[in-house]
Amino acid sequence: MQYINHLIQVFGGKFTTLNLFLLLVFGFIVCSFVKNSKIRAFTSAILAVFVTLQLCALYFVKTFISYAFIIHFNTRDIISMLGLFWLHLILLIVFALVITFSYYKSYTINKTINLFINSKFSVAYNKVSFINNSLKFIILLGFIFVMNKPYGLINESIKLVSVFNTSSQDFNKQLKKIGINDYVLPKDLKVKSQQKNIIILSLESFEKAFLSDKLNHLTPYLTSLKANPNWTYYPMLQNEGSKWTSGSLYTSLTGLPAFFGTNHNSIFQSGFHSNISSVGHILDKADYKKTFLITNAKFSGTQELLYAHKINHIIDKAVLNNKSQDKDLFDKAKQEILKNSKTKQPFFMFLSTMSTHAPNGVYDARFENKLEPQNSPVEFMASATDLMVNDFIGYLEKIDVLKNTIIYIYPDHLKMGDDFLFNGTGNRELYVLTNAKKEDISYNSNQYLYQIDLPKLILEGAKVKHNAKFLTEYIKGDKNKYIKKNITALTELNISAFNRTNPSPYLVPKISKQFNQYKIDTTRYIAHAAGEIDKKKYTNSLEALNKSYAKGFRYFELDIQESKDGKYIALHNWKEWKMITNYKGKTPVLEAEFLKHKIYSKYTPLNMQLINQWFSTHKDAYLVTDKINNPEGFSKAFNYKNRLIMELFSWNTVKKATKLNIKGAMPSYKVIHQLKEHVVDSLKKYNIKYVALPRTVLESKIDLLKDLQKNNIKVFFYYLNYEIDRDENYVVKHEMDYIYGIYADKWNFEKEQ
Repeated sequence: MQYINHLIQVFGGKFTTLNLFLLLVFGFIVCSFVKNSKIRAFTSAILAVFVTLQLCALYFVKTFISYAFIIHFNTRDIISMLGLFWLHLILLIVFALVITFSYYKSYTINKTINLFINSKFSVAYNKVSFINNSLKFIILLGFIFVMNKPYGLINESIKLVSVFNTSSQDFNKQLKKIGINDYVLPKDLKVKSQQKNIIILSLESFEKAFLSDKLNHLTPYLTSLKANPNWTYYPMLQNEGSKWTSGSLYTSLTGLPAFFGTNHNSIFQSGFHSNISSVGHILDKADYKKTFLITNAKFSGTQELLYAHKINHIIDKAVLNNKSQDKDLFDKAKQEILKNSKTKQPFFMFLSTMSTHAPNGVYDARFENKLEPQNSPVEFMASATDLMVNDFIGYLEKIDVLKNTIIYIYPDHLKMGDDFLFNGTGNRELYVLTNAKKEDISYNSNQYLYQIDLPKLILEGAKVKHNAKFLTEYIKGDKNKYIKKNITALTELNISAFNRTNPSPYLVPKISKQFNQYKIDTTRYIAHAAGEIDKKKYTNSLEALNKSYAKGFRYFELDIQESKDGKYIALHNWKEWKMITNYKGKTPVLEAEFLKHKIYSKYTPLNMQLINQWFSTHKDAYLVTDKINNPEGFSKAFNYKNRLIMELFSWNTVKKATKLNIKGAMPSYKVIHQLKEHVVDSLKKYNIKYVALPRTVLESKIDLLKDLQKNNIKVFFYYLNYEIDRDENYVVKHEMDYIYGIYADKWNFEKEQ
């Protein structure tokens, strides 16, 4: 039984295995209807091949034939896999032959069964045949019903057919909209190459600061490359639309910022082909072997993004049996390069690291006996990354591959989150380090690059000649300003370029005509956790209240929790409080203990006495609560009910709050979700005027947002900055037409945004 269960898992699970079995029987029944032996032989062979290919797809990609399977089903990949899978191939051929023979014999077997019943039970042959055929027809209908269920064979096959029923007309229209009339599509590319190998090392969050005087003790090797006359250092700035890992990857390949409407990466997860000519398309024309190494290619639609750009040899934890820290990736990269070096085919390798990922790195204890301890895990792993790069390039030299290989080393983006580590290192920037000859590259090493310049730089340095055009070639002046100004057109271009299995509409950002009014209306902004102070969020501190008030905020959110002795105090959560106060004991603590500990050693914590005192001297300020779900208790503790809005987390507490004469009860997303289709009617019934929703629901709840707006119910978005380029300015400029206001970490009511 254990073996059977294992076999079922090998072929994708119970449902897919059932579908495969039904397909086998389906083919047998269909062929049993075919009387003509030549037609039956042809039908048997076709159906047997189809079944065999589905079996092969289930074995390798755990789904029925899909785009991921099809793009690997090419001569080059099949030949390259023969050495590893020759036994599987033989078994598949034997399987196909056995099934073909069985299908061919189905008519004879069926006839024999009919004759047996006819002679054994004295039933007329014609009657037996009719009953037999009727039963088989009913069985076929049953099979079709099962296989048409979600993830069933027929359902998945219909999806696959619809995938290829697309056109590029919209893409051409969008190109013309932004004044591009001479763009070269992938099918029209012409490429000549000097067959130089290309390696890209995209280092997670490994910004310029790691090469600065303050931190270069962590990076002796990379710092030495910066000074090496055989290498060139190009300063690079981060541009809009490329500030996260998959966005950076998209830009590195296409030269376009990764604007795809409301959601960052969902288009990657359903995309199968792109009309944008990329590095992958160009190198495919030059017959490069293209390999991508990353910890998890499934994350953020990375795998589909790569497939769409002709990079189909992907190595991640699925290949490495979950051993996929950076050391494992570099070790595997060496093996791949050694194998490639024995062929005449040039290779392109893109390795994306993770060791220095925010917030504090991905620790690997294997380096403890090789490196000195550091002040933090992220510093230790920065040192480990430097060592891995050194070892990797040394290996290329050792096996005599480096002399014909162009290497590009650059960070994928700036480090997200806390940047305390980089204090005193100068402006936060990116860079490119390469051993490509300066004379081969049209960029000057003294001028700043942007991420959108990468594809042009990569191909120039490797002497790959082509007729492709990249966005950077159409921009005059400040490239980042151009991107910000043309975000709508670039989003429409990206969306129209992708052929998708799920062509659902995407909300395209457009600058609101009301933007100038929105940005100065103080009623639309709630200072999130009292607002940001000294680049620090979630302090819920007295100083943050004062700073936000001075900036112009009049609505202030505080996260209200209860102390161990049942007193209301302001903090986001106890785990975070321990970190920002360096408290070592158990939590929760008594109110008196809470007040003893300054936040970040300098900011004043708030209890109810201080909160009431502050609001007594700021008579035009309103309090918005979070976390606390006790409206009766808190409204008694806060002295100014007419200036109190409470975000609440159950419909019961919302209804209770409406009877307490506070300014407003604000249902959370959890409550809105539970109300389902009765949202607006329920809110109107209790005269509720405020709702708090995450910004991430914008696209899926657009009709609800319009309905709430129509009924004068004010929606405030939180989870701004949840995605790296969806900050306050973006939401106010592009999305405020759908809502009333936002929870803002920061906002400048006077400055031009």
